[in-house]
Amino acid sequence: MVARNTRRMGGARKQLGEAGERHAEEVLRRARYVILERNYRCLLGEVDLVALDGRTVVFVEVKTRTQTQFGSPHDAVDHRKQRQLQRVANYYLSRHRLHDRDARFDVVAIHWVDGTPRAELIQNAFDASG
Repeated sequence: MVARNTRRMGGARKQLGEAGERHAEEVLRRARYVILERNYRCLLGEVDLVALDGRTVVFVEVKTRTQTQFGSPHDAVDHRKQRQLQRVANYYLSRHRLHDRDARFDVVAIHWVDGTPRAELIQNAFDASG
């Protein structure tokens, strides 16, 4: 019985995350980003979106929440997650021969309020050298 409830919660959480990523993509497109990749995966990890903002390659982490009792969505991008995103970004830049381009890390924090997503785009959310 517990396992079934856990699966249901996991499925709902996954659906919320996917809806958040779709909304984040809309937010980025309105900000004139060009989406290059969705859910880019390699042996080093995963990044939700890879985009271009002008000539800058942007690695975007999307965090979606329905409640803030455990912090805001962007608080979930902790130092461990930042390091993992940096490794994936370096791999992506090497693989696609884009090391001549500027790169940065953005976070799209989405909070669902009464069934409506509210997004905050945080450009240059953390320093890649840290």
